[in-house]
Amino acid sequence: MKLPVGIALAIVTSVASVHAQAPTSREGVIGKGSRLEIDDCPHRDPALNDDQLRQRGAEHYQRGETLYLQGDYKGAVSELVASYCKIPYYSILKDVGQAYERNLDYELAIAYLERYILEIPDDAKRASQCAADPQEDKENVSRRVAVLRELKAHIRVETHPNNAQITIENDRTVAARARSGEKKNIEVLGDTYQMRIELPGYETVTRTISPQIGKPYTYFFELTPLTGTLTVQVTPADARIFLDDRLVGIGRYDNAKLDAKKYVVTSERQGRITEKRTVEVLPDQVKRVQVELTPTPQGGRRQLIVFSTVAGGAATGALLFAFNETSISGLGSIGGGAAALAGSYLYLPDNVPLGTSNMTITSTLVGSVAGTAGALLFTGDQRIVQPIGGAAAILGAGAGYYLGDRTKIRPGDAALINSSVMWGTAAGGLFALSFAPPRDVSAGLVLSGLGMGAISGVIMTRYFDISRTHALLIDIGGLVGILGGLAIESIAYPTTQARGAAVDEEQREHLANFALGGMAVGLIGAGILTRNLDAPKLLVQPAIGNALTTDGTSTAIYGFRGAW
Repeated sequence: MKLPVGIALAIVTSVASVHAQAPTSREGVIGKGSRLEIDDCPHRDPALNDDQLRQRGAEHYQRGETLYLQGDYKGAVSELVASYCKIPYYSILKDVGQAYERNLDYELAIAYLERYILEIPDDAKRASQCAADPQEDKENVSRRVAVLRELKAHIRVETHPNNAQITIENDRTVAARARSGEKKNIEVLGDTYQMRIELPGYETVTRTISPQIGKPYTYFFELTPLTGTLTVQVTPADARIFLDDRLVGIGRYDNAKLDAKKYVVTSERQGRITEKRTVEVLPDQVKRVQVELTPTPQGGRRQLIVFSTVAGGAATGALLFAFNETSISGLGSIGGGAAALAGSYLYLPDNVPLGTSNMTITSTLVGSVAGTAGALLFTGDQRIVQPIGGAAAILGAGAGYYLGDRTKIRPGDAALINSSVMWGTAAGGLFALSFAPPRDVSAGLVLSGLGMGAISGVIMTRYFDISRTHALLIDIGGLVGILGGLAIESIAYPTTQARGAAVDEEQREHLANFALGGMAVGLIGAGILTRNLDAPKLLVQPAIGNALTTDGTSTAIYGFRGAW
């Protein structure tokens, strides 16, 4: 780009007929619908005459030429456009186009070169002997424009995850296909396209792009995984649910926008065996998981060995009481305890369930009480009563172990039966103490309380699933109630009776009544206070399923299942 010798004279000659007019706005093939800088030239300053206008145009041109040679192509464009606005000489359009080409703005370069081609008059002549023939230059620039048009934009696409399918297309053609992460660039002609990025398991990304001729472009896309629905239902309802070690719910978890991939679902609750499952969530599908946690088996072998030793010694001593010899009974208790210790240690399985152990202990005590009270219905002779009680305890132990092992009774159920039997028997004994009836009637009251306690305990295990802790708290409530009743009795009926003196019938009745009332209040109060400690064992359980909606799609439904 160089101003020809005598440019001022050429400008004067070439623009003599147009110097007073505004530049004509024409559009080239590239840039249709858009305006170039020369289309927005400021209006001519009326204070300037023609000579002043040409002088300023030449000054702008000289500065543009200098900036061009220095490599400041943007600055050169600015000065050259200002020059053209002052003196609209068509060769300046070529200079602007060359400056844009050097700056790699190929579309603007083409636009100005095309405008240059359009502005060359048909009768244009050489401005000097050294200048190029305008008609020949017109042909050369036209070929240059054709070459520039074929320059392709260079596109590089990266995605995470990698290896996504990339398609660049428009209504006319598929311009390119490639994979993300490939080292070679995608080459397309300057135009408007739809770029589509696809990867199985991830949402398709569509982006409208308008790459310019010869320009480099880099795109990065963080692909979004396709989502599915995961529904988890866990029994019991207070179990915690973890998704890949992250707590997500209690009892139930629903997520309709979960990334489609594999997850580890962990369900846990105190007193239950933790369960882990690997589930796969598929795109646009519902994955339903139902978990019922198994109670943690509690070992009762050590407890049963200790109790067998004590109960074996007591039962043997009671059996030997028939001989009415204290020494024989004492030695028998020691020998029976040792035999029971050795037998239970050697023959009890290592994995005796705690429920079976508790049931054995309860049935042993029930057998002992039932045998003793049953014998008292007929006789008061301790040589008969105690052996029968000892034998009944041994039979009760065997029956309890058998039933517990066959029914796989849970520790909470065994504790509930034990509490019911204990407090039923205590109620019967307190009634007998309160009314002071004959021996056989007292024994009958005790047996009645024991029987009602046993029956009520078995019935309650069908409707309630309580823990040993819950049962223990209720037992403590009953015990505290009895102590409280006795304390109130001592306040309500103070006595000056000497220490060690026998309790008369009226005092015994008062003590029994207040103890019975305190026991009732204590058990009921403890039951109310601990009512939320465990959930009732309902025959109806929550459940999840699926159903079709009116539009034919599948949806999750929630309800209850059970039997009557």
